[in-house]
Amino acid sequence: MKKRVLVTDVDNTLLDWQELWYQTFSAMIGKVLEISGVDPEEFYVQCSVIHQKYGTSEYSRLLEELPCLRALYGDDTVAIMAPAIDAFREARRSALRLYPTVEQTLKSLKAAGVLIAAFTESKAFYTNYRFRKLGLDGLIDYLYSPEDHSMPDETPGTRFYAPETYSFKHTVHHYTPEGEMKPNPDILIQIIADLGASIPEVVYVGDNILKDVFMAQQAGVTDVHALYGASQHKPEYELLRNGCRRKTSSVAT
Repeated sequence: MKKRVLVTDVDNTLLDWQELWYQTFSAMIGKVLEISGVDPEEFYVQCSVIHQKYGTSEYSRLLEELPCLRALYGDDTVAIMAPAIDAFREARRSALRLYPTVEQTLKSLKAAGVLIAAFTESKAFYTNYRFRKLGLDGLIDYLYSPEDHSMPDETPGTRFYAPETYSFKHTVHHYTPEGEMKPNPDILIQIIADLGASIPEVVYVGDNILKDVFMAQQAGVTDVHALYGASQHKPEYELLRNGCRRKTSSVAT
């Protein structure tokens, strides 16, 4: 049967998420430690607790919730840590890019009439940001991701109250069931059903053998291993382990 649907993983398959996280987080913590003088080990332990609390190593309000910084600066933490935040954003501008040929490949598939869906474990807001900045809105027809994590009650939360700022213009965004993670062949099968396709018509591409490839095989879907994106063997992975202690929803998805 002719293959007419592509379901693709996102992080470390379409872009080098590992490198992006490493560059942004290391730039930020370098400034944090320089400004504050806090003990690095204590800093990493507290980062781990917060990352696990929100289920992502990308939590955007990390600095203002770290006890070691709040003990020093209280409500002034964000203002004092502005250079660290700026360092994060500058590193993100530099490191956020698709892998070579990904854009060209997706455009060729679209031109050939292939329906393209993405399936990621990264939270909705962070994935949405990357999609818009990388020009994937519309290039990918459907995105499946977990919903966003909760935010503290006192947080202004502008991103959650201005959906017009963050909504896609073309890509249709669906949420995966709460608490369900890869490898879950039932979710993949449901995505395929949502797309109006049959299993023999689908190809699934992903970087992680134990999550992506195994899941596709369990679902009976033709699998393609994106070996170039395998992240656990990179030296940068050790920093991620230090910052998270155990894998969260945004690690090697």
